[in-house]
Amino acid sequence: MERIIFGNSHLEKRQRQLVWTTTCPAVGSLRRDSYYVLNFCDLKKQVLAWRATGTSRSSLGNPAAAVLSIFQRHERLALLGVTCDSAEDLQILYGYVVEPAFRHGCTLWVVADRHLADVPILPDPQWRCSWTRDRLMHLAELGKDPCEVLSPATVSRWQRWWRWLTRRGKRRMGSEPETETRLDEQQRAAVRAGDGVVQVIAPAGSGKTTVLIERVKELQRRGTAAERILCMSFNRDAKVEIGDRLQRAGVLGAVVRSFHGMGLAILKAEGRLRAGIGSVADADLGRMIAEVLAETAGDQRPGGEAAPDSAVILAARNAISAYKLAAMVTPDEAGYEAGEADPQEQLQAQVYRRYEEELARREVLDFDDLVAGTVRLLQTDAVVRARWQGKFDRVLVDEYQDIEPSQALLVGLLAAPQDSLFCVGDEDQCIYAWRRATVQRIIELDQVYPGLERHALVRNYRCARRITEASRRLITHNRVRFRKPLLAGARDKGEIVLGPCQDRAEGAALVAHLISDAVPGEVVVLARTGRLLAEVAEASERRGQPFPQVELATIHGAKGREWERVILFGADEGQTPHGAAGTESEVEDERRLFYVALTRAKSRLEIICTAGRESRFLREAGLL
Repeated sequence: MERIIFGNSHLEKRQRQLVWTTTCPAVGSLRRDSYYVLNFCDLKKQVLAWRATGTSRSSLGNPAAAVLSIFQRHERLALLGVTCDSAEDLQILYGYVVEPAFRHGCTLWVVADRHLADVPILPDPQWRCSWTRDRLMHLAELGKDPCEVLSPATVSRWQRWWRWLTRRGKRRMGSEPETETRLDEQQRAAVRAGDGVVQVIAPAGSGKTTVLIERVKELQRRGTAAERILCMSFNRDAKVEIGDRLQRAGVLGAVVRSFHGMGLAILKAEGRLRAGIGSVADADLGRMIAEVLAETAGDQRPGGEAAPDSAVILAARNAISAYKLAAMVTPDEAGYEAGEADPQEQLQAQVYRRYEEELARREVLDFDDLVAGTVRLLQTDAVVRARWQGKFDRVLVDEYQDIEPSQALLVGLLAAPQDSLFCVGDEDQCIYAWRRATVQRIIELDQVYPGLERHALVRNYRCARRITEASRRLITHNRVRFRKPLLAGARDKGEIVLGPCQDRAEGAALVAHLISDAVPGEVVVLARTGRLLAEVAEASERRGQPFPQVELATIHGAKGREWERVILFGADEGQTPHGAAGTESEVEDERRLFYVALTRAKSRLEIICTAGRESRFLREAGLL
């Protein structure tokens, strides 16, 4: 086996090939030819056991690490007794054997119960299309002929030490490229990760956008044209920031889209847009709800039911969004699934039908349709799916912890069949549970992509040391998270000041005083709710201050941003955690929100609370 060093990477030459056969060679003969032999039935049992762990695990390690390490240690493997009877069989075959063997440059024999061309077109239940089979056929086509490739070699502890010493010498001599010297060890490892699925766990202030930009540049160095690279973000502001930073880095031509922007582009190109993008006003939605309630009660007279209040209308909007973006069902499917059992679900399904009929009458799509409609189009039309998958070789996603089910499907569908996917996110900053974002989507990504590489960034370069330490102490109380180091990357110690007040009115007045001489743009007042911010605004007005003197923002609205000085108002029990947070899971959601609040501050953090009612999170952070 020939080994070479390319840059700082230890590589070895291997011969990659996928041999698919229905004839089982003698096991002894395979072993004499240096093949490592696996049995599909045994592997399947082990995989099902791994999947059962769910989020109960806290290690950054992949549950499948034991089997995945085989492909690094062995150039030749044979998988015997493969069945192709279900989508689950194909998922295990592809995810735990074929894909990792391909990435490691192995020669793989698959001994199956049928020929490759006879593998049935089985839709994955979650993806509602032949997602796994398409990816399997893609790698089978690429691997049918033997090909010499370079694969990462197993590196000993001594070699790792020597690599570190060499890199340190290059930095001192000034011979290392500038982009290399400004990345820390963990950032550099993430940027240089392999060509498959890469997950980067990026805590607050750890330079996630820098890593994403450098990864795009690295992909270009590997030969990918900029226009074949797709960067996707959660919202328009993040999309603009990524686009601007790519341009400043000299990367021109990469496609940068928000999820909704990508959906809009696909629907427009495929002629699936309506006359406009719009919605249904509250008054019209309220009328629909009243009509459905009247019909349900047997009253066919117009106005038979009183107009619903704003809370009912908001609940209906949320239910419609959930149908589109979480369940991803049509009105017919929603009505069928509601059945006869749950009157509330039947009511929601009927309102959903009326809402969709009204959109069709007006010839408009709503904002959710830009993602939901695109996902359905890609799922149901194989030609359209292949066309858009063929436009991009690499897909990168920012803030992966914030995405919801339909957006996760959009990403996975566009990244297939190449599966060169780079996901950046942090489970500790997952604060949009009400918008269907889940911690599980981050922690269990290795069950969707078993062969992924996971890299954790560890240093918070944004926050001063005291702020980083307090936020670390706080978030370690959450059980559903990866256990990972959270280190201070800044030299400044910073300052945290706790301001207990007699009541909220006194606290609001104190905040008004604190911001009286603030420099706009450097200071923000954060609070759990808009109502708390209104109390600060009123207190400022009573002082006769020009308002707004500084920015006021909810913690949710401050996500992804930073200020030199943060004033956190209302750090009381009942506010944070919110009084409605009763379960352990809900309290963990609230703790993540408080973690986000603390880590918005770069140098100074002032926390205003009510004496005797201080949030438990202050104690957990070591501030009481």
